Amino acid sequence: MRTAVADGGRSVSVHLADQGQQALIVALSHQPAHAVATTGLLPELARLGAVSCGTDTTEGGRRVRAMFALQGP
Repeated sequence: MRTAVADGGRSVSVHLADQGQQALIVALSHQPAHAVATTGLLPELARLGAVSCGTDTTEGGRRVRAMFALQGP
């Protein structure tokens, strides 16, 4: 989310989804002119426990996504 906020837009969207036993988190900056996130972002997400993660730039802005395994009871 810090990367999306750093783009300097007026808004940031955060989307959450449950996919089986995993949680998908997506942040969108709404600033399409920015390049893909810095190289330090994806290793940081992996250290936080993301089972997969990525970033790209779309017409709607920079998109950062991460999938985390949900803990059972």
